[in-house]
Amino acid sequence: MAPNIKNLYGQLHFTGLVIPNFGNLQSSLYNELHSGGDDYRIDYGYPTTPDLIIEESDESDRETVTEEERHQIYWSNPENRIQLIKCQRHVRAWLERREFRRQEESHMSTYVMSHRSHIQAQARGRRLRRNPEEKYITFESSEEWVIMLQTQIRGCLARLKYQGILGHYLDNLDKVVSVQNFVRNKIMGKAYKKLTSDNNPSVSTVKNFVHLLDDSDLDFDLELALEELRQKVIQQIRENDQLDAHVNSLDIQICLFLRNAITIDEVVKSTSAFKKKQQRRRMSELAANGHNTNPYSLRGLDKDSRTRLELYQRLLYLLQTEPSYLARLLSMCGRRELDPSINTRLIETTVLSLFGYATNAREEYLLINLCKSCIDEELAYVENAPEFMRGNYTFMKLVVQTNRGAKERMFFRQLLTPLIESIVEDDHLDLETDPVAIYRNVINEEESRTGRPSKRDPSATVQDALRDQEVCDTFLMHLRKLREITTQFLMAITSTVDEVPYGIRIVARKLRVAMEEAFPEQKEQVSRIIGNFIYYRYLNPAIVAPEQYDVIDAVILPVQRKNLAEIAKMLHQISSGKKFDADNMFLAPLNEFVRKSADTFGEWFVKLTDVEEPETYFDIPELNDQISTHKPTVYINPYELFHLHHAIEKHLQILETYENGPLCTLMRELGPSPYKSELELPDSILCLKLSHPSDNLQLDPAARARQLLVDSKRLVIYAIKVQNGGSLKEILDSPSDAGHEDAWSSLKANEFKDAEDGSASKRRYVRLSQSVAPLDLQSLGFQQLKVVTSRLLSYLSRTGVISDEGGYQQMINMIARDITGKNTRRQQRDGEMTRLRQTLVHVKQKHDYLMVQRNQYEDYLNKCMESMANKRGNRLRYGLPFTRQYFHVRQLKKQGNAPKFGSFDYSGKQLYERGILVEVATLKPKDYDKISIILSMNTVGIIEIKGTYSRWKIQTVQVDMRYEELLRIQFEGAQTMEVLHGMVKVNVNLLIFLINKK
Repeated sequence: MAPNIKNLYGQLHFTGLVIPNFGNLQSSLYNELHSGGDDYRIDYGYPTTPDLIIEESDESDRETVTEEERHQIYWSNPENRIQLIKCQRHVRAWLERREFRRQEESHMSTYVMSHRSHIQAQARGRRLRRNPEEKYITFESSEEWVIMLQTQIRGCLARLKYQGILGHYLDNLDKVVSVQNFVRNKIMGKAYKKLTSDNNPSVSTVKNFVHLLDDSDLDFDLELALEELRQKVIQQIRENDQLDAHVNSLDIQICLFLRNAITIDEVVKSTSAFKKKQQRRRMSELAANGHNTNPYSLRGLDKDSRTRLELYQRLLYLLQTEPSYLARLLSMCGRRELDPSINTRLIETTVLSLFGYATNAREEYLLINLCKSCIDEELAYVENAPEFMRGNYTFMKLVVQTNRGAKERMFFRQLLTPLIESIVEDDHLDLETDPVAIYRNVINEEESRTGRPSKRDPSATVQDALRDQEVCDTFLMHLRKLREITTQFLMAITSTVDEVPYGIRIVARKLRVAMEEAFPEQKEQVSRIIGNFIYYRYLNPAIVAPEQYDVIDAVILPVQRKNLAEIAKMLHQISSGKKFDADNMFLAPLNEFVRKSADTFGEWFVKLTDVEEPETYFDIPELNDQISTHKPTVYINPYELFHLHHAIEKHLQILETYENGPLCTLMRELGPSPYKSELELPDSILCLKLSHPSDNLQLDPAARARQLLVDSKRLVIYAIKVQNGGSLKEILDSPSDAGHEDAWSSLKANEFKDAEDGSASKRRYVRLSQSVAPLDLQSLGFQQLKVVTSRLLSYLSRTGVISDEGGYQQMINMIARDITGKNTRRQQRDGEMTRLRQTLVHVKQKHDYLMVQRNQYEDYLNKCMESMANKRGNRLRYGLPFTRQYFHVRQLKKQGNAPKFGSFDYSGKQLYERGILVEVATLKPKDYDKISIILSMNTVGIIEIKGTYSRWKIQTVQVDMRYEELLRIQFEGAQTMEVLHGMVKVNVNLLIFLINKK
């Protein structure tokens, strides 16, 4: 019995058996693999390699299957028969297709096709020749019927076609509307492009877009929203300024507290002063509501108040649009040539308020023009470029102040935030370049590390410090690190050109052009001036104090501030193009780096000054104020306004070069300024709607011509709205018909429907002469309107204002520019609203920051007051027994009037010997011992000074003095002050020392 062998893989184990004879292995394998009778050469569709099973049997001489048996077994399988049927089907199909192709080829032969065409032609001819005369007679007799049938068929086909087209359009109505809009936009786009690109657009082209000059309800609402947003921004800025001033005063109090180690009475002044200021402002606002209590009110309903308000509005508009006046005034501020009664700082603040802190395009444009005029004015007093560089001019302060808005802060954040964060976040970065300071730091680190005194000499000089290898290595490492970081800053700054705000670029351009014209031989100095202006005045503050410009929100430590200062110093040196001299000898190894980097900085400065003029950039129409729905608005308080009036009045002869100029005329009408240094006015905000000088002032001939040009444009627009023509002259010369008169009547009804409205009234009347009453357009017919327009244009042509070539084509060109500028104005308004919203967000964030800072300062000071009060307690000091102070305290105890924080009785002689008492009116020092002076404090911050002398008219004089008043006098540097109604003069510092001590 042989073993079964399966899966011949691995090892064969034959235990206890005799190894078989493998001579018949092939026969056994074949029988095992083909036990089903299938032929191994045919693919049967199922696995042909089953598990190999080899069996050895004693019956080794088994008979093999014959070929016929295998054939029968194969065809007995149904699947094999199905495969055979498929094969037969394919063969029959192939035979049929071969027969079809053979017949097709025979039919396509030339002979068959020619024969077939001949037969078809004969058949067609036969059919056509059959009974032609009968058909002709039939058709001729039925001609009317045939025509009617044809008409009905054509109508039916046309209606079917129309219904199909209409149904298609209705099914795709949204697409039809889209296509129509696309076509209209395409046509209007081409027409508008023609309007903007053609040098001489046609009258019809201008007429298609003349409606754009009219303000829609949406424009009106957006203008109101913009003005409201501007008011919020300006009011928020003013509140922030007041809050910032209060925080600064708190900071001063903390510094005084730490410096003088004063008592609780010093710091209490801050909060009480702020409350007093708030109460005074509220009382002033209440007083401002009644004009009877304030003779200088501009809000009264009486005639004088209204007239004064209108004059001030015209004055501010004149100062805005004629920058030469303010330029001369600011130049005098810088040269300290103003009258002593004028506050220079207040003038600068008033100018910023006058231009609304450049919060919109118009005011930014006007402020830029003011800065340009200031540059021309300042250069008139400068002899060379280095002298200009040493000056600290007022216009530079204005530029820096106005370039701290939303877009400027965004620019600083994009440019400087990654750079400064990398410095602030590096706790191990130290850019100290003073070898002595490095030497001392090394000593401190060594002593902190070892706990033993260092062997290094703490009084080493620079040379000794550099001989120390560790100090020398640290110094060189700091220089390399400073150069690397400065290079990063330099590359980041010089990679920005278009991102730099326009205001600083155009002022720098004006400065460069003016300096090159004034000093053509000093171009190198001019480039240094430009670099000093752009970097030092604009970029440097944001690097040194990044938290004030919203560059970063983190707290900057002193070491980090020092690092930023070192980087700023390097950039300033590069921008000025100077090498480090003896004052900065430690940085002298970087002079070569400074020289190479200065060229890069200089090229960047030149690129920045390559900018278009404000007229092109802002694209403000020449008549923007006249055609605008809302007049320009200025928010200013009465004190600033009267102070500005006073400053102009004091220097009118310098500011106005012509005796009968516009400024002189206004000042004569206004009269003397009500400003006085001791005058208290309501701390409220006036909203002044500025009026154009050409509305009321006597104009010079050029201004009068410009006003007539404005009126002529308006009349021309009315004419081309009503009548068509090839040119303006053709319209004016052609007669008008009834249709034109009707159209003009409709236009008047729509244009002048609200006669009480200011803008409608202004459009209705035209002033042709100063001596003649305004012409009422409502009373004119269309033909009369054209006559007036024609005469105005003829007058302007004779005076050279416009040209009559091409039928007054120049007038059409001017109107086209006004139309294109209107669209730009809308875009500017959207941009202004976006910038104002961003500005409002930033000023609110600053307000929150200042509020937090104020609360922290006040909490700190309150804690100091509580601590100092608790430390002093309410126990009176008796002093030595049977002394003056002993009896004074005992008497207070008996009377029950003991002050909470102490009371001290001194004779005048005691205070005089201590140097506190300087002199007493009408008394000599020998009589000072007869004077009794008591210093006491029962309320925090209020010192009671009581003086008694028998020969005074009032034997006892008592005054209460706030401790903050003493500190203010001390802070201002005064040595002495008068107390007790001027009868006693004391030394301020010694008096404060005595109060702190007691």
